[in-house]
Amino acid sequence: MNRMKFLCYFICFSLITFFVKDLLAAPPKEPPKKWPCDQVYNPKLNLSSIWQGPSIEEPIKNWWKHDDVIEYVNRLAEPTLDEEEGIVLIEEYAKKYTYLGILKKPVQKEKLVFLFAGLYQKARDKRNRQYEGILKFVERQESLRSAIGQSSKLLRKYRKEKLDQKDKRFLGANSQLEWNTRVFDQRTRLTEYVCEEPVFNTQRLGYQARKIMSYLQ
Repeated sequence: MNRMKFLCYFICFSLITFFVKDLLAAPPKEPPKKWPCDQVYNPKLNLSSIWQGPSIEEPIKNWWKHDDVIEYVNRLAEPTLDEEEGIVLIEEYAKKYTYLGILKKPVQKEKLVFLFAGLYQKARDKRNRQYEGILKFVERQESLRSAIGQSSKLLRKYRKEKLDQKDKRFLGANSQLEWNTRVFDQRTRLTEYVCEEPVFNTQRLGYQARKIMSYLQ
């Protein structure tokens, strides 16, 4: 049964890696001309600034082979999980690898490093998606800006030609201008939230890393 479960995990992981490698590819190193965020453009999640524990070069390749690690990585990656709940989960996981909740089992360190490796991979992939989302957000805003400009130009032309404002052409251009302007303004108000998402992602991984390292010292 365990062998079959391992085989299923291996096949699923291989297929996911094959089909979504382009989706999870790192965003461009250089920022777009109109980067909307106050934060510096930095799509790379810097491991050394977060983790001062043992190397995760090998664990990051193998963490998904462990059912218990997968379970806690997924629970700790829940978007609605707050810091206090995350700390409790890490404490719960570390306690699983102790004798009577006091003495550490030899395997605890390895398990905790696997746990961080999984969390780091999740956070890194999420950051990639977040930056790709911001870049698409910028592209969409630029498209809307262009459409607004075209509608405004067309309306000026119609006014210059003294086209009746009840004419279908005038009404259509005016309606399109109002719609695109409304959407553009609504999306602009979301800019701060969109830009803060990678920050929250990094902060979460930071407190998780600090808590895990407290057991490794």
